Amino acid sequence: MMIRSILLSFAFFLPCAAFAQKEGEIGSICPPYLQLGDTVGLVAPAGRLPARTDTARIRERFASWGLYVKYGPHCCDDSESYFSAPDVQRAADLQAMLDDPSIKAVIACRGGYGSVRLLPWLRLEGLRGNPKWVVGFSDITTLHLSLSHLGIESIHGTMPGSFLFREEDVSAESLRRALFGLTRRIDVPAHPLNCPGQGRGRLTGGNLTVLCAACGTPEGLDFEEPTVLFIEEVGEHVYRVDRMLQQLLRSGVLYNVQAVVVGDFTRMSGAEQFGVDDVCEVVAANLRMLGIPLLFGLPAGHDKVNEALYLGREVSVSVDEEGGHILFAEK
Repeated sequence: MMIRSILLSFAFFLPCAAFAQKEGEIGSICPPYLQLGDTVGLVAPAGRLPARTDTARIRERFASWGLYVKYGPHCCDDSESYFSAPDVQRAADLQAMLDDPSIKAVIACRGGYGSVRLLPWLRLEGLRGNPKWVVGFSDITTLHLSLSHLGIESIHGTMPGSFLFREEDVSAESLRRALFGLTRRIDVPAHPLNCPGQGRGRLTGGNLTVLCAACGTPEGLDFEEPTVLFIEEVGEHVYRVDRMLQQLLRSGVLYNVQAVVVGDFTRMSGAEQFGVDDVCEVVAANLRMLGIPLLFGLPAGHDKVNEALYLGREVSVSVDEEGGHILFAEK
């Protein structure tokens, strides 16, 4: 509670407009759920699909869901050493899918890095009048943040580059359910680091590194209404995770967070040097004094199971000794 009090006190030293409801504040828009026979657009806002990718198999997966696929021109382009194509071309691919009325959802093929470089060329405001689902995770957190500022819901979930074909793909099935509007509740087993309680607010978040990188930009976290924060991370050193959490705490942006849901922190390094057995101990130590519910163990992020989440949707989070759950408001 001490840290939370400090953050609330810190708020009084910032301009009131930073924390007040903006004039004409926009509400959350839920894009139409998909129906059988709809078409989804696949794009590569950051990295390209590897040359070995069986794009026909990806198409077959969506066909099994009753959906058609349209690939963006540069999904498998190898003309660039890192990105799928130059920034302007990647942005044009994404914008074309967003503007195409026949496309009902735009799904990133994979993450990596590069979505932030597209923002100067994107015109996302049109989705206010003609909303559609934007799907992805990891680097795609940048697009989720942009859509959040426009009040448009999006889906944090697996991408075709991560589809499994030789075994059961729980993540893909979770994405299918979310696209068709079937996701209502996610139950999470008990975790020793959980902090019990109940919280309610709009679900926001994604990859921790991207969230922190957005601080101070137009896409940065801006919790002007009660919020539930979701975080996940991959391939980071534990001390860097601690530094990022310190950044969020000291910035004051967490003042209106009502609960934190912690997803997968995968392939972390340096725990022993930092004096912990698991990076989640560091996450808990930083967030526990906020005095809000903490729910650890949500299977979402860079691990094998990646539950799809409606970002921007109002949710209620409940945590007790038996575990916890996330309940999405019906729309």
